[in-house]
Amino acid sequence: MASQTEREFAEYDCNNSWNEIFQRLKNEASLLTLGDEYSTKDAREPDNRRKNRYRDVSPYDHSRVKISGECDYINASFIEVPEVNRKYILTQGPLDHTMCDFWQMTWEQKSRAIVMLNRVIEKDTWKCSQYWPLGSDYGKEDEMYFPECDLKVTLLSEQDSLHFTLRTLELERVETGDKREVLHFHYTTWPDFGVPSSPFAFLHFLHCVRNTGSLETDVGPAVVHCSAGIGRSGTFCLVDSCLVLVENEGSLDSINVKEMLLQMRSYRMGLIQTSDQLRFSYQAIIQGAHEILQNGSLGSLLFSDSTNQNHLEHPPEPPERTSSLRTELFESEPPPIPPKKRHAGKPEKYELFAEEEESEEEYDNLVESRSDSPDFSQMDSGNDHLEVGRNSITVEHNSRTGEKDSLLEEERAAEERHRIREERKKQTLEKLRQMKERQKKCERWKPYKSYFRPTFYFGLAVLVGVAGVLIYKYMMKPSAA
Repeated sequence: MASQTEREFAEYDCNNSWNEIFQRLKNEASLLTLGDEYSTKDAREPDNRRKNRYRDVSPYDHSRVKISGECDYINASFIEVPEVNRKYILTQGPLDHTMCDFWQMTWEQKSRAIVMLNRVIEKDTWKCSQYWPLGSDYGKEDEMYFPECDLKVTLLSEQDSLHFTLRTLELERVETGDKREVLHFHYTTWPDFGVPSSPFAFLHFLHCVRNTGSLETDVGPAVVHCSAGIGRSGTFCLVDSCLVLVENEGSLDSINVKEMLLQMRSYRMGLIQTSDQLRFSYQAIIQGAHEILQNGSLGSLLFSDSTNQNHLEHPPEPPERTSSLRTELFESEPPPIPPKKRHAGKPEKYELFAEEEESEEEYDNLVESRSDSPDFSQMDSGNDHLEVGRNSITVEHNSRTGEKDSLLEEERAAEERHRIREERKKQTLEKLRQMKERQKKCERWKPYKSYFRPTFYFGLAVLVGVAGVLIYKYMMKPSAA
């Protein structure tokens, strides 16, 4: 028998009522947070306003994270889910002048991981400052120092996957020499106000985060952020918490998605911003729950480019795992594209600035279009001439030929895909250069504005004065007798 969550998902899909359900949840959350205990007074203090990325996204006073120092404000909130013993920190993407506060919070809260769900630039808009060192592969430094909080951030390593990048960072208090390792999970294919291209890719990412122990109670709460720290970040926390409840109770019947979302919204406003994000949360919870109940964990879920995104069927079971923790993080990746001229394990330059996500759907379409070409038609036609009664040597030869053709097809598709990515990166780099140039022009003009403004007013006053004198003389001139 289907669970309540599955029945709700099927009903809302059948009636196409996700927008209506989402609006009801928003209204109910608004009514529940009308009391004085949900004040955002601290966020509206004059000194704190400039630390908010968006005017309409503020942390509640009762759940906001406080940092040490003269000003304890940062736009970040604790999210607690006591039923599953989970605690997160949800925050906005750091601004240029709040990067120090961000790292100070990470240090003071003893966070083991940072989960970043946005890109630095999306649709020609800065969604987040570059708060971690890019490293030598980007022609930049491997370290960033923040003197205001005496913290140094060092990039130790990067591991690149199809949908996310895992960075190992070292956070050091320079004065004392104390050091900590912080894992930076950067999901790169989740569009703003949108949803990931596949629940399988997202669940694989969630499994990798979980596998490091970064969400457990023996370490500080994980820092989860997107641009505003409510839409994508809320989706991540809702799915994770619901799946922990499924693991603990051994059933999908134990969860109420809407109730849990309302509870989480009492800690930070606006969690999950669109009806599509709500629908995706249901979809990921159902898919993840099936894997957990059938195979014990999300680790059995292998993400594949050929996954059908429009249904919730289960993928084939993977082989038994025997690798270590760090290797296991990436053991279920899709096959890599042909080798590139760069260091192993390092991402391509400026990949984090890529403007458009590369979805599995696009890859499938690419393979399909390549397979329709004359070259691939000729390759496949060789296998059509197999006849019953041929000896085993001929069959084996054609089988090997078919395997080679299949590998060649995949290789050509991967090369085409790589070429598209390179073109996109070039376009993004050009846009980035233009944006920085415009910013520099504005900054060069700012110092002169203060000079031109009083000069303009002084000149205007002189002009008015001269005009007044001339008019006065004209009016006082004696008329002829």
